[in-house]
Amino acid sequence: MKIKPLTASLLTGALAAALLAAGCAPAKNAAGGPPVVELWVMPNSLNPIGDLEKVLKPFEEKSGIKVRITSVDWGAAWSKITTAATSGDVPDLAQLGSTWVSAIAAMGALEPVSRETVAALGGARAFVPVAWTTTGIEGSGIVSALPWFVDARALYFRTDAFKKSGVAAKDLASWGSFKPALKKLYDADLVFDGQPMAPLGIAGKNDWNVIHSLAPWIWMAGGDFLSADRKHCVIDSDQAVKGVSYYMGLVKDGFVPTEYLELNTAQVSANFNSGGCAMYFDGPYEIKTLTRPAEEGGAGGSPAAKNFSVAGYPRGPRGKFTFVGGSMLGVFKQSRNKQAAFEVIKYLTSKQPQIDYARATGFLPARAQAFEDPYFANDPNRRVFKEAVYYGRTYPAIPSWGLLEPILTRRLGILWDYVTAGKDFKPETVKDQLKLAKKEVEAILNQK
Repeated sequence: MKIKPLTASLLTGALAAALLAAGCAPAKNAAGGPPVVELWVMPNSLNPIGDLEKVLKPFEEKSGIKVRITSVDWGAAWSKITTAATSGDVPDLAQLGSTWVSAIAAMGALEPVSRETVAALGGARAFVPVAWTTTGIEGSGIVSALPWFVDARALYFRTDAFKKSGVAAKDLASWGSFKPALKKLYDADLVFDGQPMAPLGIAGKNDWNVIHSLAPWIWMAGGDFLSADRKHCVIDSDQAVKGVSYYMGLVKDGFVPTEYLELNTAQVSANFNSGGCAMYFDGPYEIKTLTRPAEEGGAGGSPAAKNFSVAGYPRGPRGKFTFVGGSMLGVFKQSRNKQAAFEVIKYLTSKQPQIDYARATGFLPARAQAFEDPYFANDPNRRVFKEAVYYGRTYPAIPSWGLLEPILTRRLGILWDYVTAGKDFKPETVKDQLKLAKKEVEAILNQK
């Protein structure tokens, strides 16, 4: 999740002033009746308001609390949320990208979640572990938001292409076997329905997932972004260089058409669905796309829908990882209906609503118990994502991460430029760019 690169000190100061000026308003609606909780969400499905209203309907009928939902585009969400907070004109409750929580918590904008509320939800153990790491600023002991749903990445592949080229699913198990599998697909010179099929599709610098796409390969090689004490950037380590070089090298080896590097994930997904590539990495919502009828906006009935399967990331030298993101729910300190807003969170993070919302959106539950439902337990492709959630990782939950992400995106984007232009692409080239990223990242980390 990207954060607009404003300075932390500027945001913190402005927001603190607004909080002092605004004070706390009474928890009543204008008519004096039951509270109306204002909830901002992002477009998590094709019908973001209607799908969530269906999930909330039993809660509203039982509790008497009305939830008024506003959909905010992802591209504008960070700016809109922080602007609202600094002006004092906030919703009661908002969806927050998992990598946003620590920054917004550091601004003093979020109401801390009480120990009683956490206990009522079952505590940290009730949730997917990686999701719980983004509930607040790491090391603070304060829970600032609660996990709503999670997003993990896995590898989609065409079973008919594998059969035709002599590739087996087991060939996707490790880095050592992954490249030979791609070579078999390449050598098979695949054509389906008159269309050539590339072995692999990946997006380049024009994607919103630049860091998310590269992070697993860095981690699998033993690299990382920051040191354990968060004081230094380690993106230029030999291990990180190895991970970046392996992933970008898949293009240099000819397994990915260079024109794909001008695309974003949605466009690569469309190419996979139409038969343009035999494999690509994406989230669990692609399963919903492939099983939804075309008249409802899906790709159901297509050759890809009839011949696809899902596998985890190929294991690297230091293990198997994927990036796990997702969204949290946070209550603003300036909310007029804090108690009612927390009741909404309790409901949306309980087992059945978690299952219902996952079915509506294609995302994954944040509550561990929800994975016991047959929707996940009995579907082999969805089980792959359940496993991915547990071997997945995310970024450090520190307030400055939102300032670091644009730096890393730009530097990694420059490396994609080298690949696209066909320039000499060696580990030394990668290391030079990552050293520059390290210098820029540490300039932010060292700010007082």
